[in-house]
This record gives sequence, C-alpha cells and structure tokens, in this order.
Amino acid sequence: MYFTFLHWIAVAIFLLIFLLLAILASKEPDKKNRRILIIAAFSITLMGGIASLYALEKYTKKSKLLSYTQKRLLSTESVVFTGKIQNSGKFKLAECSIKVKFTNNVMTMGRPKNAFFKPSSGLGWFFSDKKEQEKPNKIEESFVVAKDLAPHKVKNFRIQMHYPPYMNAPLIKLKLICH
Repeated sequence: MYFTFLHWIAVAIFLLIFLLLAILASKEPDKKNRRILIIAAFSITLMGGIASLYALEKYTKKSKLLSYTQKRLLSTESVVFTGKIQNSGKFKLAECSIKVKFTNNVMTMGRPKNAFFKPSSGLGWFFSDKKEQEKPNKIEESFVVAKDLAPHKVKNFRIQMHYPPYMNAPLIKLKLICH
C-alpha cells in the first residue's frame, strides 16, 4: 500500500488530535481517571485514523477494467482472458489483481428445470458417487496483472486458467482489485 500525501496528512492530523487529548487528560488530578482518558483518547484516534486511511485508500486509488475477451482452449482445457486495465486515479497503484469466478449454472447440471436440490436418502452415504462430491460449483482464482501502475496508464493483461470440464455454461465474472 502506497501512502499518498493525503494519507500522511491524515496521519499527522490524528497524531495531533491524540497529543491534544493526551495533554488535556494529563491535567486530570486523579491518576486512575487520567489513565482511562489517555486510553480512550488513544483508542478513539486509532479507530478514526484507520477509518480515514481506509476511506482515502478507497477513494484515491481508482482503476477500471476497460475491456476483456475470453477464449476457451479445448486442447488444454483452459480459458484465456485478455484485456486492458487503466489507473483512472491521480495516484500510483501498488498492485492490481483480477479475481476470476466460475459459477456453475444450476439449471443445466443434469437436473429437472424446476428442481434446485437433489433428493437424498439415508443410504446415500454408503452408495454415493465420490466424483460428484469433488466437483465444486464455484471456483475462484486471483491473478496479479499489474504492479506499480502509474496514474492514467493503461496496461494489457493475459490470464490463463484451467477450465472445469464438468461445468455446463458457467457464469464467469471478473473483478478488478487494486491498492
């Protein structure tokens, strides 16, 4: 995580607030109350500082997934995603990753169109098909596609991942995460 000058200003403001509250707490004559006030000042400024840094991180580091295409390679049972990402903010991005999520379409899994759940019996433990249990309906993988992306720059990416052959018409989602 890169700290921008806005991050450093927020850290300085919350340190100043803590120092002012600690000075005010030190004027308390009772020692027990003084400790409680200093601990409260520390926890309040710490929570406020973390919340402000999180908000600054969210609103200063902006990126876009401009375009992407997907191509399935049947010979290797994989899928290739190619596309472009852009740093649309005013500050440098440390790392951008793309999370690819495959979700199997429930309606095309060999079940009747009106049934979402397969009925089971008590004897299913003994006679169940183990291969069917090993096939997850959701697969998520994350890939780093850019590091140290300058403001307003565009970067091409290419991701290749295994395509689950047992999935029929899966829903594929890509999510860009930058920080």
